[in-house]
Amino acid sequence: MYILCCPGCATPKSEAPKSMWPSTRDDGKGRAKNEIDPTKIETRDDIFQIVQFWPQMPWLQRTDRVVGFKVTVYFRSGETRLGAFVPGNIFVWVYELQPAARGRRERKLAHMWELDQAGALGYRVRKRSIQGYYYGFPLRWDDGLGLEGKLVEIQFGYERGNKQLVLSEPRQFRVPVPVGYVPPEEETEP
Repeated sequence: MYILCCPGCATPKSEAPKSMWPSTRDDGKGRAKNEIDPTKIETRDDIFQIVQFWPQMPWLQRTDRVVGFKVTVYFRSGETRLGAFVPGNIFVWVYELQPAARGRRERKLAHMWELDQAGALGYRVRKRSIQGYYYGFPLRWDDGLGLEGKLVEIQFGYERGNKQLVLSEPRQFRVPVPVGYVPPEEETEP
């Protein structure tokens, strides 16, 4: 079989430009070969460690303020030592670190998310890495939270079926102040 590429020349099919044939990255159903259906992957409850990979700029921003963050999270299975999707509750805490006595800082809960298996389903990433399965969390907090310029600590937790809570290492950040940001006025009592 020959395919006409230009007037007056014929090219055997094997020499036709690659873009004319289905991509080797396509599984024939319109998705990449390494793409998975996260609803069909078995969950694991034997989580012993939570590992977060933070981008250099993790902040979700509107034009005038920071409204949350994004992070990649692996819940590592004790049996496989790889990231796994989980059947239990996932917790995410954002603490504001406030000055306390003797130069220390005190954690004050600013916001919390609790996601059950169904609530976390949409955060499952649709491919598997060499480190296993993982979640991609873009998490928004309440618009009125106002953490711009504040020192915060973010921590993840997973509640196993036996009610044991596995915690990640907390990570501290200074929330950036966007250009042109005007803090909301403090409410004063009359």
